[in-house]
Amino acid sequence: MSEVLPTPSSVMDRLGLLLEPFRDADGLTLTELCRRTGFPRSSAHRMLLQLVRVGWMRRSGTTYHLGPKIVELGALAQAHDRIHSAALRSMYDLHRETGLAVHLTVLDDDQVVYLEKVSGAQFTDSTWAGQRHLAEDTVAGLALLARRDGTHPALTGSNGHSLVGGVVHGGECFRHAVAAFAAGDGEIAALSLAGPVEAISEDAVRRLRRAADHLETTLTA
Repeated sequence: MSEVLPTPSSVMDRLGLLLEPFRDADGLTLTELCRRTGFPRSSAHRMLLQLVRVGWMRRSGTTYHLGPKIVELGALAQAHDRIHSAALRSMYDLHRETGLAVHLTVLDDDQVVYLEKVSGAQFTDSTWAGQRHLAEDTVAGLALLARRDGTHPALTGSNGHSLVGGVVHGGECFRHAVAAFAAGDGEIAALSLAGPVEAISEDAVRRLRRAADHLETTLTA
């Protein structure tokens, strides 16, 4: 028997639960939202109407999407984030130098959050800015946990303070190299490179580590 989650009591809790399914869906119907959240249809519909009215949601036929105001607020939050602002130039430099996808992640309790992704046509994966996973399920998350807990990464192929591990995307094996670093204010972040196994060279890992060390110095100064 599946567990029945308690109904959130506060307005903010209910709003957060209603918006959460849009992390992995471009648009959802009222029926789909009710199934994912457990809200009664009337309650969900009432909240959606209020969100559409203030621009946080928009409606296309029977499907609801995130609205322009909430997208704008998300973009502003990203632009004002100090870790994102400090790392963006290094990410574009790494992408230009290596041709690999570059990710910026942070640790939030035991979850990893993707703050930014820079990639091109050579390699694409299923990650995007704003995505959240259990840290133990990702190579970046394992590196972040190891840095936080002072343990050795539980993957083979570690290089200095960087972590190199294999993952599978669409049936093909790819490699991720991750360099975690202290980001000040008690936060931990990581830069990572992703691409075909043969593309993660020792030189690419060294460049990654230098970029992470520079960011740690900058953010903890």
